[in-house]
Amino acid sequence: MKKEDVIGIIIYLIIIALAVVFGFTVLQTHQVNSAFQGMLYYLFVFLSVIIGVLFNSILFELAHIAGAKAGKYEILSVTILYFSFFKENGKFKFRFSSFDGLTGETKIVPKKGYEDKANPTPYLIFGSLFFVVEAIIVMVIFTLFKDKGGALGDLAYGFLTVGAIGLVILFYNIVPLKIDSMTDGYRLTMVSNPKNKAAFNELLRVEHEIQQGNTDVEVKLFDDITNFTADLNLNKVYALLDKKEYKEAEEILDKIIAAKENIDAKVFIRARAQKIYINLITKDLEEAKEYYEKEVPVSERREISNDVSMASIRAYLLMSGLLDKSRSECIIALNNVYRAFKKTPKNRQATEVTLFNEALDRVIAAHADWELEGYKLQIASK
Repeated sequence: MKKEDVIGIIIYLIIIALAVVFGFTVLQTHQVNSAFQGMLYYLFVFLSVIIGVLFNSILFELAHIAGAKAGKYEILSVTILYFSFFKENGKFKFRFSSFDGLTGETKIVPKKGYEDKANPTPYLIFGSLFFVVEAIIVMVIFTLFKDKGGALGDLAYGFLTVGAIGLVILFYNIVPLKIDSMTDGYRLTMVSNPKNKAAFNELLRVEHEIQQGNTDVEVKLFDDITNFTADLNLNKVYALLDKKEYKEAEEILDKIIAAKENIDAKVFIRARAQKIYINLITKDLEEAKEYYEKEVPVSERREISNDVSMASIRAYLLMSGLLDKSRSECIIALNNVYRAFKKTPKNRQATEVTLFNEALDRVIAAHADWELEGYKLQIASK
């Protein structure tokens, strides 16, 4: 289990603990004086929680929108609990969409002319500021009406529950650690470095260009390797692999791999996987094997085999087929390829089809009797 997975579990356990404490102290005490009794009280609490989730989910994305505007960003889409609103050809549209966060996500890109000047700090801190305003309002209402009894007392505790839900969402969002999503707190720790701030804006621009269908995006490279700059440089690696400019791609990967202590485990392992892929595709097998045995410890090989991404699956397939000569391990990799391919951005899928099929062809050529031809990928026809 990776470090961020452990941290994520701890964060969720804290959230559950806070909810249990709130329920068995504040709400249980209030139940005695509530106008609602029995099952009606549990329904009241349930509705308060639902309203709290909806209200705070909307509030935090409104905060992101306001912060993005203040920081000179353009809003690309706003997703609240899988309901996504986006602008296309000058018109607002709706769709259901996944998101990176606890309750929603607002995607942004620097405004034209502000690519180097856009400031992500308001976008990342306005959620906390908006909650402070919410907390003040909630506490004023609670203080005024909590002892009134009847409907007014229930209203006060309903507002308090809404505020408690907001506190939970805020807690998740301000954690300055990498967990299962990119929290505002984690991003704030990153963009406190001026070089990361520039990389943050460049990464937003590049990802937007790719989503718009531009697969040949000019990517600015950064020599100071951090999580943001590594992600950005890996976008450049993809562009170089697509052009089969392997030497240039390998130089970028070597810098990322050398900065292992400064980047997340997942970013590092995918850079390592890309390096292994290039070695086994372009170099003599003995030379590639020497690098693999000397530079790639067993722990990293295991991480590559467990990582469901196209970069790792390509490398794992070649490792298993050409170096370990294990058909069963190849089948494990191939059984995960469709799941990884679905997570690949649509405008990168054509490149991945080429890269993956080339890796599979190498294994087929080495082991014609393994009958792996049926695993080749292809772009679905429209």
